[in-house]
Amino acid sequence: MLYVGIDWAVENHTVTLLTQPGKVLESLVIANTLKGFLTLLDAIRRHIGKDKPAPSPNDVLFIIEDRNQRLVDFLLAQDFIGYLMEPSRMPGYRLRYRSSGNKTDPDDAFIMADVLCRDRDQLPTISPMNATVQTLKTLLMDREGFVRDQTRLINRLTACLRQYYPEALELFSDVAGKTALAFIAAYPDFAAAHRLNREQIQQFLTEHHCPRTKRLERIVELLAQEPIAAPAAVIETKRRLALHIIQQLQGVQATVAEYDAEIQRIGTENAEVQRFRGLPGAGPQIAGGLYTLFGDDRTRFKSAMAVQSLVGTAPRTIQSGKMRVVCFRFGCNGFYRTQAQQLALSALRMSAWAKQYYRGKRAEGKRHQHALRCLANLLMKIAFAIWRDQTVYDENRHLAQIMRHQLRQKSSMA
Repeated sequence: MLYVGIDWAVENHTVTLLTQPGKVLESLVIANTLKGFLTLLDAIRRHIGKDKPAPSPNDVLFIIEDRNQRLVDFLLAQDFIGYLMEPSRMPGYRLRYRSSGNKTDPDDAFIMADVLCRDRDQLPTISPMNATVQTLKTLLMDREGFVRDQTRLINRLTACLRQYYPEALELFSDVAGKTALAFIAAYPDFAAAHRLNREQIQQFLTEHHCPRTKRLERIVELLAQEPIAAPAAVIETKRRLALHIIQQLQGVQATVAEYDAEIQRIGTENAEVQRFRGLPGAGPQIAGGLYTLFGDDRTRFKSAMAVQSLVGTAPRTIQSGKMRVVCFRFGCNGFYRTQAQQLALSALRMSAWAKQYYRGKRAEGKRHQHALRCLANLLMKIAFAIWRDQTVYDENRHLAQIMRHQLRQKSSMA
């Protein structure tokens, strides 16, 4: 048996090969290229033994901190068995070997290989992802990056308008909406907008499919007021900045819309994604994210708690003697934590029982984020049951279960 510990980096990976705990066969640094990967494969074959023409899958185990490295896919393609070292656990493992907790790349590679020798039953395995899961996960993560860019640009546009054109922030409920951006781009300062009459404003709203009477009256009223005085130099420079930000923001919004369309297309064609679409608030993006979380391997998660811990909705308990503290779980997958939070927020708008559950947690004294996390934790439990039983969510069945549970509680208290 050969144990391979990999401390990854952008350009080079540091690798340690062990045959048994503490016995180092070789340490090497390989480039993050195909040539470097082949160098590692040659080293593995060399140490497996001359009597074997090629290593079998059970002969080689490897461990790494990041599933998304190209080296992982290369090693999985060789049918080697992969294990994942969660980065949050590495500081604790370092203290096992050195009380100082010092960190170097060779030391980390050795620690991971040695932990793989001793404690691999405590480590999650890395399973090859099918093409649909890999495509969806990549699309969702890339989309998340563009959404962050969109948020950054919206905040920047808001700050810019406050400095020279604050009235624009009150004209529309969403300054980043298509109609709002088109209006600000066409009339980038108060003076240009102030010259519009009622008919011109109404025509603009009609052309942009926003013919609401209340919105028209609101814009007319705001543009009739006296503007907040600003220096001409500020107006000129900030108007230029606002136009450039709007141009970038419209481009990012178009990109996000393209990603949404592709994610929805893939999800429509996949039965596993459709199972999660029944959850309250689970749109194409969230349902696709849940599918990439669970996958097709029904043995990946043994319990709902394993899923809840991975996404960070389950609290962390610290207990010693009479002391017991329940606190926030920092060590989790940040991407899926965001997905779970978005699912809970959407469920609040679409499900009566989710809203009632949230209000109950708020009545207990929990703050908004805490109550939302409790709701997300419950939704992840339901999602686990859907995945495990290969069924679909039934709102009426869930409401009946809630009613039965409440009746049992009342009868036990009577």
